[in-house]
Amino acid sequence: MPPRRPALARGARLSSTGVPRRPASPGNRAPLRGNWLLALPLVLVGVAVLGSVAVRFAPAGSSVAVWWPAAGLTAAFLLATGPDRRRAGLVVLGVLVATALANWYGGRPPVAAACFGVANAAEAAVFWALMAGSGRRPRLAALEDLGRLLLATVAGAVTFGVLAGAAVKLTLAGTFLPTAYAVAASHAAAVLVIAPLGVVVRSRRSQPLRTEDALQWVVLLGVTVAIFGTSRAVPLAFLPLPVLVWGATRLHLRTVAAQLLVVSVLVIVLTNRGEGPFATAARQSGYQPETVGALTQAFLVTAAVTTLALAVSTVQRRSAVEALRREAQFASVVIDSVTSSIVVVGPDGRVERVNSMAARYLGRPEGGVVGLPVDEVFPVEARSSSALPGAEGGDAGPREQDWDVEGLGVRRMVWSTGFLTDEAGRRTHEVRTGTDVTEELASRLFLETVLDSAAATAIIGTDREGVITLFNAGATNLLGRGAEDVVGKLNWVELHDPAEIEEAARQQGVEPGPEVIVHEVLRTGESRNRDWTWVTSDGRRIVVDHTTSRIVDPSGRVTGFLTVAEDVTLRREADLATAQALARERQAVEELTALDRTKTDFLSAVSHELRTPLASVLGYTELLEDDGAGPLSPRQREVVSRIDRNGRRLLALIEDLLVNSRIEAGQLDLARVPCDLAAVVETVWEAAVTQAQHRALDLRLDLPEEPVVVEGDPGGLERVVTNLLSNAVKFTPDGGRVEVTLSTEVQPEAAGSHGDDPYGGERHGGEPHGGGPHGGDPGRGPHRDAAVAMARITVRDTGIGIPSTDRGQVFRRFYRSAAATDRAVPGAGLGLSIVKAVVDGLGGTVDVESQEGVGSTFTVRLPLARSTSLASD
Repeated sequence: MPPRRPALARGARLSSTGVPRRPASPGNRAPLRGNWLLALPLVLVGVAVLGSVAVRFAPAGSSVAVWWPAAGLTAAFLLATGPDRRRAGLVVLGVLVATALANWYGGRPPVAAACFGVANAAEAAVFWALMAGSGRRPRLAALEDLGRLLLATVAGAVTFGVLAGAAVKLTLAGTFLPTAYAVAASHAAAVLVIAPLGVVVRSRRSQPLRTEDALQWVVLLGVTVAIFGTSRAVPLAFLPLPVLVWGATRLHLRTVAAQLLVVSVLVIVLTNRGEGPFATAARQSGYQPETVGALTQAFLVTAAVTTLALAVSTVQRRSAVEALRREAQFASVVIDSVTSSIVVVGPDGRVERVNSMAARYLGRPEGGVVGLPVDEVFPVEARSSSALPGAEGGDAGPREQDWDVEGLGVRRMVWSTGFLTDEAGRRTHEVRTGTDVTEELASRLFLETVLDSAAATAIIGTDREGVITLFNAGATNLLGRGAEDVVGKLNWVELHDPAEIEEAARQQGVEPGPEVIVHEVLRTGESRNRDWTWVTSDGRRIVVDHTTSRIVDPSGRVTGFLTVAEDVTLRREADLATAQALARERQAVEELTALDRTKTDFLSAVSHELRTPLASVLGYTELLEDDGAGPLSPRQREVVSRIDRNGRRLLALIEDLLVNSRIEAGQLDLARVPCDLAAVVETVWEAAVTQAQHRALDLRLDLPEEPVVVEGDPGGLERVVTNLLSNAVKFTPDGGRVEVTLSTEVQPEAAGSHGDDPYGGERHGGEPHGGGPHGGDPGRGPHRDAAVAMARITVRDTGIGIPSTDRGQVFRRFYRSAAATDRAVPGAGLGLSIVKAVVDGLGGTVDVESQEGVGSTFTVRLPLARSTSLASD
């Protein structure tokens, strides 16, 4: 397992060796950006002010200023600006204008001032081009950077000296060479002193202010003022340099740059006042002012080069020490964070370093292991064959041993040995790395056991090209091939039926081969399941339920495939036999359906054919009853009456058959018109009373005084009431009672069922018959409203009742209970099925309650018309 790197702080980066690096040093920081546009005018004003001051306070008799701080300020701002060409161009243009104005204000003629402005701008452009023109951010992190600063300073100063010397000669009638030398030196001194501030201006202190820092500042200022504030000899002029060197080796680079600037300002100001070693020597020896300026500039350049070189070297040394410290810390963190055991052995064969994991497995703390001979630490069988790390030979290969670790038990360790060498290639240290593979070994053994235990399931693994890499015992049992015969030797396509592979390749549009098996898996990226035909070692063909999945590495690249297969030959044969049986059964059902349809069509045709002559018979019967053919005797009248009753019963049966035919055909069309249910019940009641006038029955009718209006089919409603009332009359013996009650009610919540629905909620003929919740307007039935106004028809009798075993079948077509059959009660078993169909089609419900020998109660509920007020019950 690769070592884990320690967490990095925000902004940290890794070096090429993997060691965390701190954010960029001050020299690497991004240039000033946020307030650049605000800073530019201030800097240009500063350039103009410093230029004019330098011109006005030039030594008497000198044609040039001793020191030109404006050049240093320009260079510092360009370094802070960074490698932005557009911004640098604006700075150069601004310097041209500002220095020209400064020279003009300082008393020089306009033409000379303009020439000096061009010279200053050229100097700034050359300096920036050498420091940042290549797109590299200026910095002072190494001596190479200091060398680049010196080169840019000299090049810029020489450029300015040449142009300024020419300007003085042409516009001020001066001499070229002395002027060029003097101004080049003054500009170089200013740039070397002030420019470093442009690099370190945004850096932060790396250490808090110390007493030593304050003391160094006091000493530096005191020595500088003491030397240059009085008349001293020239050799004493360089006394401040040791103090600057002190600061360069101890202080931050920003502080060093600030001290260099402060000392330079003090030296220039005091020398211009005629004090200090250089001014004193000039008075005593009669030197020209340019000579005093040259001595001052030489001092400043010497101080700047010496101080900056030492400061940069110190910074570089500190960075190297810090990098080594971080490298060592990183290595220590890595060694202690890895899960492997690491033991480092020195040239003398003694342990020099162990990580925490190694100490744990060795059973000793790190301090108790370091310094011991390696042979005392490692078991004898784990020793390296090389006597010392410096030996030329030695076996560095891995070796496995079982270690008895306290608190962990016996662990399987794999040790490997590496060597550290010196520049000459000689081995200096031996590094032993141990990995605990106990869990991996146990997992591998467990996986092998699981795979081999699947005796009836074939598990086959392959590489990307389909070469078999895994072949479990189940695969051996199915195919009769051993793992040693196929692993690494056979491609799994060779296990399949060649004809089936070719057919699948043709369907997929690929070449016959291993890709045929995994084509869909690669296309979709998902596991695929299908039946394949395998060929066993003895030539038999078996059908397997074949599931293929991809094997991918952590990067998502497909490295192989895994197949889990099970022999389903017998199952598929059984499935085929079942499918054939189902096909035959489906054919039989279709034939029976056609036969039933023929039967229905026949009954409908016969019913239509019978109804016409039967209507003629009933018409002639009415004619006889009305004495249309002459008076009838009482005996003849009784015979005609019986003919009429039986004819009407036969006509009702024919009507029921016709209605049933429409129901089966799904053509029971029910009208939805407002009708008075009370009038319907009353009409049916009068006909029933007429038919039952020869029976000794107690007939009772209870109707409300107000109309009970429902939206329904009048003919269908009349048939419902007729069938229920005729059944009650037929199944009630003489002396019994038949009651019909019509009322209204409000159901507080939606009705959930249709009572004892023998059809399980299905419609006759498989289709809905009308409106309501079962096939019509879904908003009209009682199942849609939380509170529904309903009309309730109750037909109650004290007849023979319905046995409990038959109660759930009474609404089936052609069904007759055993009690009706035993008592030879006439009927075809269609009445209640028609009642059920009509009520369902109108969005109502029909319920039955019955007890054998006591009687039956049928209750029909139909939704009232929405515009009808609810009558009180």
